[in-house]
Amino acid sequence: MMCESENNMLFNQQVEIVRFKQIATRSHCNNALLNVSAVYAWFRDLTLPKETLASEEKFVDTVIQLLDNPLSEKREGRISSFYEVGITIQPKELTRKKKNALRQYAKKENIRKDIGSALEAVALWQIPFYIGKTNRLADRVWEHVNRETALWSRLEEAGLSLQDCLLAYVPISNPDDVDVDLPLEQLVEDIITKLSSPGFVRRPG
Repeated sequence: MMCESENNMLFNQQVEIVRFKQIATRSHCNNALLNVSAVYAWFRDLTLPKETLASEEKFVDTVIQLLDNPLSEKREGRISSFYEVGITIQPKELTRKKKNALRQYAKKENIRKDIGSALEAVALWQIPFYIGKTNRLADRVWEHVNRETALWSRLEEAGLSLQDCLLAYVPISNPDDVDVDLPLEQLVEDIITKLSSPGFVRRPG
């Protein structure tokens, strides 16, 4: 049973999640999302297609490829008159022993499905690609989807695609009885960004 103070929380208790195909057109985006204030994040969708789960070879190749993709864009900087360095977040590939184990487990369809279910369930355990805030969620998400922002091209430069992403968001209501010259969603976005270090946010805060 929920107490009265819990009912008055500024945040919806459940994170809302939509797949790219649910917002791929303007009408879909408007149907799936409201123009509300929110903090949102893009995550890679780890759901494996049925045809991948049905094929031992495709399954192994797909899981191994997940670890080949970078989790951030390349950050470059000059450290002296002579050196310029670049850094990216890159998963470490499976060892030979673990790749062999994956191939052996993948021979059984029920194990492929169990691993697929686990990957789908933990999608939000990843480092998010991007975190943003907005006071008009549907409009802002459509700008990303419609390539009106640089996010799509920056993902493509890293070999990734917004089409393979999930959108997770938390609607936020700005209170009328707090006199602060900073929208609540902007404060929450900055806190979450600092805690999660998303790989494609260039100017945190």
